[in-house]
Amino acid sequence: RKLLRLSKELGEYNDWQIVWDPKSKKIGCYDTEHQELRELCKFDEFIADKIAAGEVIERPLSIVKELIENSIDAGSSQIVVEIRNGGKSYIRVTDNGSGIASDEVELAFERHATGKISELSDLDHISTLGFRGEALASITAISRLTIYTKTDDSELGTKLKMQGGATVSIEKTGMNTGTTMVVEDIFYNTPARRKFMKSDAAEATVIIDMIQKMAIYYSHIAFRLINNKQTVIATPGTGNILTTIQAI
Repeated sequence: RKLLRLSKELGEYNDWQIVWDPKSKKIGCYDTEHQELRELCKFDEFIADKIAAGEVIERPLSIVKELIENSIDAGSSQIVVEIRNGGKSYIRVTDNGSGIASDEVELAFERHATGKISELSDLDHISTLGFRGEALASITAISRLTIYTKTDDSELGTKLKMQGGATVSIEKTGMNTGTTMVVEDIFYNTPARRKFMKSDAAEATVIIDMIQKMAIYYSHIAFRLINNKQTVIATPGTGNILTTIQAI
């Protein structure tokens, strides 16, 4: 049912749709150009990206988790998360990590682009939280995303705006070393998936719970969570678990 709804919504971008054939009582592919029903069809890149994104990104929590893990892998000692409307309309993750080189920013959003493994043997000793290179591509496929990032050896940072997986603009910008990701309008281009999200309060609750757990586990990192412009979590990042729990 989900696939049928998604196909219907994305049909305007493609020359076929997944349909239910009442005669054969089977699901098939209707070729709108030749007006015929086929048993097999191949997803074009637009449809494939949206479906793949749905497998990785199920709700705002998925985005916050992926971005925080990237910040941790970047060696951050401070991570600020801001959400609005349970993360449905706005998510911001700011860190003071290593940042992304200006000539690699766009590459970071291509599917299976990663700097965490380079050969098969690397899979035997992975020390990072992520390595597949799917998260950023999946996030930008179903949202409006802006990234600000700067490495320590660069004079200026890079600002990249993307929408639905496509680059809108890229420019230089002044900023401190680190990365800020702003993700807006989750599932704006796949309304069927948006319907499966829960209330703003419910989505915010699971994000708060996840960040509390990560703040305790990574007590050496100072976490701050802002929910609808109010700070709800602020940990010192001293490495003391008891102090972190008391702050939460």
